[in-house]
Amino acid sequence: MNRNRKKYFIPGLLCLAVLSGCANRSQEPARRTFPAVTAPTVYIDPAARAEYMALHYWDLFDFTDTAYVGSAAGVTEQALADYLSILPYTSYQVICRGLTRVMEDAEKHEAMYAFISTHLEHFLFDLQSPLRNEEFFIPVLEQMVASKTLIEPRKVRPRQLLSQLQKNRPSTQAANIRYALASGAKSSLHDLKTDFTLMLFHNLDCGNCKELANQIKNAPAVMEMQKRKRLTILAIYPGQDVDAWKKHLSEMPSSWINGYDFDGEIYGQELYVLRTVPTLYLIDRNHQVLMKDVPLNYVEHFMNNILNPPAQ
Repeated sequence: MNRNRKKYFIPGLLCLAVLSGCANRSQEPARRTFPAVTAPTVYIDPAARAEYMALHYWDLFDFTDTAYVGSAAGVTEQALADYLSILPYTSYQVICRGLTRVMEDAEKHEAMYAFISTHLEHFLFDLQSPLRNEEFFIPVLEQMVASKTLIEPRKVRPRQLLSQLQKNRPSTQAANIRYALASGAKSSLHDLKTDFTLMLFHNLDCGNCKELANQIKNAPAVMEMQKRKRLTILAIYPGQDVDAWKKHLSEMPSSWINGYDFDGEIYGQELYVLRTVPTLYLIDRNHQVLMKDVPLNYVEHFMNNILNPPAQ
């Protein structure tokens, strides 16, 4: 008798489940998509279009709709990535205004603000991100520190990061580095008088450091600028194992200045915040930072433009 009941009862449950599933699907909200904004046709110039999009990309987006940080989080994440890809085509002033506006709009909902700020950090600050750009991340951090809705304990980390990123920014005076050579002689970054200084921070037994050093050594534009005595290459070891450093000196070209931080100031006083090594800086004759933590191809392009100026 019990076995017969089971035979009829189970199909009944399946029917209810199917009906219930259909009903639930019919009540599901519409799938979210990003409400795209198009620049008006009067904006013909690419720079003008980029500026418009930097400031108006999010105009139609509902920052209070939490589905965009839930079931449709992927839509928002992709929109952020697409937005960041527009920014390099406009001025830094506009970039700051655009990113600040996004952060302020996101404050309309706590979950949205957390989502936007977290993903901007990932895109702009993560070492593995192809969109990494510390200069773009600075206005995001500045908004977080100034925010009237973010509670003080949550501002501690943004303040720390902001303090780090504001050191040795492009167009600012590079912090002076005092270094010692293998001979025992001492000098400093600010003592160098060539038109440009390419500063390489490296470590011992670092495969990526050796690879980058080899690429620099074989970069035609860099080699030519050095040959013309317009470029000095300064390789700095920021660690304290001097004996080990001396053993690795033969791996560096003798035409470079190879020094180590004898006072431990780079790490000890955080003169430079080295999130990873190797790290490249390009400094001009007046010891202003031209490029900070950039790939070598940026430096090569810059040097090529000096050696072969574009036709006017």
